[in-house]
Amino acid sequence: MFSVCREFARNNKRGSIVNFSASTGLVSARPDLYDGGHKHIAYSVSKAGVINLTKFLAVHLAPNIRVNCVAPGGAKSTQDIKFIKQYSSLTPLGRMMEKNELNGIIDFLCSQYSSYVTGATFVVDGGWTAW
Repeated sequence: MFSVCREFARNNKRGSIVNFSASTGLVSARPDLYDGGHKHIAYSVSKAGVINLTKFLAVHLAPNIRVNCVAPGGAKSTQDIKFIKQYSSLTPLGRMMEKNELNGIIDFLCSQYSSYVTGATFVVDGGWTAW
């Protein structure tokens, strides 16, 4: 990710970088969702690193390049119905994210509507981290 951001900065005088983390970059994965097992620690640690990398780059690439981060929660995909129901019951909005629900925040962060936004992490998790 750092290499991609570096190349963007080398090849663009202005612009916006949007990095992707995950809700588990902010809070630990819940073992009860994984039948008592644990999601590998490297996943959460790397997602937390994306958030800090975003802040670092936002400072060092300003004022010409803005750098922000999106930290989505669980998106409904190929999970089994048991997992989807259990995850949904733990989310204030009562469901998992649909794949297209990140489009608006990405459009915003890449547009001039967010011209004064840099170094921010936008959590799009249906309230998962609000508990």
